[in-house]
This record gives sequence, structure tokens and C-alpha cells, in this order.
Amino acid sequence: MGNWSSKPVVLDPIEFDGDQVVVTVKRLLMEDMQAISKYFDREKGVMRFDSPLEVCKAAADIMPKYVVGVDGMMDDAGGRVTLEDFHKAVGEFYLVPLFGAIFQGLVFVSTAKAKEKNSAPPSQES
Repeated sequence: MGNWSSKPVVLDPIEFDGDQVVVTVKRLLMEDMQAISKYFDREKGVMRFDSPLEVCKAAADIMPKYVVGVDGMMDDAGGRVTLEDFHKAVGEFYLVPLFGAIFQGLVFVSTAKAKEKNSAPPSQES
């Protein structure tokens, strides 16, 4: 059985600012994969941006299209950050490390050989 599904994918939790942030995403479309692939270092398996400002610009373009859920992120008053709050803050420089981790997860789950958490393991019957 293949791994493809049109359902959103839950990324592994991302530790950010003392929170364990769980982000749910849709897989990248080709045009957006192409736009951020220039930042992906395949040899090292990480995202590489020349400037944190590039992360903010890419995030402003990509995140609202693909991030469909955010859980576990708290604001400075101890309130839960909603998806709407997250999308409003997408250009904030403070969130650059979080955006980098989300981009890496997006690339991973949008790549054909990726193993997502919502995929069934291969059958042992043959």
C-alpha cells in the first residue's frame, strides 16, 4: 500500500519557546515546493536560508496555504495560540526558528518516499 493521502498530515512536535508545538499541514503543491526547494540542503537534510528575513518572506507566502492546524503553542499570557493568531503572526521575526522547522517538515511529508505518522505500515503478509 502506498503512503499518499489527500488528508492533512500531523508533523512531529516542534520544541519552540518552551512549548511542544504540533502543526498539521497539507502537502506542498509543485509550484510552492519549487519556490522553497532552493533553501533545502539535500546533502545535510536541512533548510538553509542566507538570511532570517528570507524565512519570514517565504513563511508569509507559504504558511497560510499549508498550515491547517496549530496546537500546543501558548502566548505570553498563557493563552492558546489559535490557527488564526498563528496566521496573523506569520511574518514575525521572532518565529523564524519555528518556521524553519515547519518548512523542513513540509518538505519531508511532501516528498514521495517520506513516511508519515498517518501511514499504515507495510503488510507482513506475502
